[in-house]
Amino acid sequence: MRRNKAKTNRAYAMATVAVLVGVLALSTTVWAMRPAEIEADTLCPSSRAIAGHTVVIADRTDRWSPSVGAALKGVVERAQRTTAPHAKFSVVSLDKSQSVQPIFSVCNPGAPTIMSDLYRGRRFTERDFEERFIGASESVIEKVSAPAAASTSPIVEYLHRWLGGDDFNKSVPNRRVILISDMRQNSPLYNIYQRRGDGLGELLTQKFGPAAEGVAFDIYYVDNAGEKLVKEDVVRGAWEEALNTVGATHTWRQIN
Repeated sequence: MRRNKAKTNRAYAMATVAVLVGVLALSTTVWAMRPAEIEADTLCPSSRAIAGHTVVIADRTDRWSPSVGAALKGVVERAQRTTAPHAKFSVVSLDKSQSVQPIFSVCNPGAPTIMSDLYRGRRFTERDFEERFIGASESVIEKVSAPAAASTSPIVEYLHRWLGGDDFNKSVPNRRVILISDMRQNSPLYNIYQRRGDGLGELLTQKFGPAAEGVAFDIYYVDNAGEKLVKEDVVRGAWEEALNTVGATHTWRQIN
């Protein structure tokens, strides 16, 4: 009788230990998979580094046709949808002010998941993702689509300033630049109308150094119908060779 009782007690003890171990393992898993804590104003993670940064640069140094402004909406929305959770998404305008202060800059808080529902509640997760991340950029698109022009197009200088920024330097993973422009660099530093692409690679190497290595450039070339001085193939060839020189990847699409 005593042997049976001792055996039963051991079985209960082992079962209790197994349950406790299971609860501990489940609790550890839930804790490890918890969503990042996010800052209220930027939606960026406060408990970990950002997962990447996509910067949309709308080159407003030349006037656009209405069709380009309309196409910009699709470019921005697609870029937002492909931005990884906890990666930053920024929109800036290269205009006569040459300010690198973003018009819009927030992180993708991530679409609702079981874990985010558990920790933050589905209503708040949906609001942050749909309204404050996806929806909030609509007014920004209207701003950068408005007519504008400037006497110079300092594309290289503007990119150089971004590559040295705290949230877009080489330590940040998954850096991406979406550049909507006619890509005709025109400034005292370099004038493509005079140089016709010659020496652009050397200039990028001098200005960017290793800071551009690994950056993915998605170029949406704006075809200015009246532009006859430097053809697209010359501009494209110069930039593609230059970006290869500094170790950046690139795609080239025409938008008109």
